Amino acid sequence: MVLAAALLIPTLYLVLTLGSVQAAVFAADTIARDAARIHAVQTDPDRAAMRTQQHAAMVLEDYRLDAGDVVEIRCSEDPCSSPGGTVRAQVRIPVPVPGLGPVLGETGPVAVGASHAVQVDQYRADRGADR
Repeated sequence: MVLAAALLIPTLYLVLTLGSVQAAVFAADTIARDAARIHAVQTDPDRAAMRTQQHAAMVLEDYRLDAGDVVEIRCSEDPCSSPGGTVRAQVRIPVPVPGLGPVLGETGPVAVGASHAVQVDQYRADRGADR
């Protein structure tokens, strides 16, 4: 019985930790893909930044991760939605390790990231009104 408990507790801890990391991986991938797309189609840079921030907060909440500034956008052209340009979104999410918050701090030693690049349509028509 003691041996079963000695094996069960670390195994359960490993499953919880890997679940947290995998949730952060899914969130990072989703945020990177959608943030790049938002900046590629939105002609107003301020509105694109606001939509990206709102979307990132929603995804992080869905995956039960702490909200924060996790997205970095880089564009080959200014503004980002310039025809023929490339928009790259990089996301870095710190992953909390269950039970070790007081020892390792709030974020812990693990962080996951994702990046996604979107080519802006070269023959894009500027519509004046954004989607």
